[in-house]
Amino acid sequence: MNTAGISGDLTVEIELRVPMAAGFGTSAAGTLASCLALSDVLNMPVSFNELGRITHVAEVVNHTGLGTTSALLCGGFVLVNEPGAPGVGLVDRLRFPPGHSVICAYLGPIQTRDALGKRLNDGRDIAAARATMDAIHRKPNLSTFLTESRKFGQQAGFETPRITRLISTMVSAGAIGAAQNMIGEAVHGVAADSKAAKVVKAVRKAFPNAKVFTSPVDNQGVRLLGARAKH
Repeated sequence: MNTAGISGDLTVEIELRVPMAAGFGTSAAGTLASCLALSDVLNMPVSFNELGRITHVAEVVNHTGLGTTSALLCGGFVLVNEPGAPGVGLVDRLRFPPGHSVICAYLGPIQTRDALGKRLNDGRDIAAARATMDAIHRKPNLSTFLTESRKFGQQAGFETPRITRLISTMVSAGAIGAAQNMIGEAVHGVAADSKAAKVVKAVRKAFPNAKVFTSPVDNQGVRLLGARAKH
């Protein structure tokens, strides 16, 4: 590498706790985390927006993501109103109800590069996306978000029969809603903490080979952790 006049070999090790190629934003998260760690190690004065722009360009050039970088910088329950790199795109945050958890279930991968390469100029997807955003803006809450996101996955042709059954399983077990990850054969639902274990149990019973886990919503966004972090 040769950055800011500093030359040398660089090895990056990334630990993932969620599946790749499943719509969990691992490409943007991995790139952004690497950029942030590198700026810390080299003591390079780079703003978070600049790190985000580098990550966004890497995703766009390689067709590896859907422009999730701004959301990762923001943290919380994020709604991307306008696409683009940090400082260009427009993001907002919706209220995530307290006492609730996100429940995720992964069945298999969908390669983002392949999916985007076939659909970048599909006007139907653009129209469906605009309709989805309009509906969410009219009633910006969690229930609308999950309902309209699920509808977009159906209209765009991403929802498989297994995803349909997975969503039904979650909702029948007590989730307030669920939708497909964009893009992956995976689903994220939300349930009250008191019902989360029941939803997880139902999914594992119906899909014994699925990877199932729960998660809170992180409100801080990307940051340095551990002893190396400079404050």
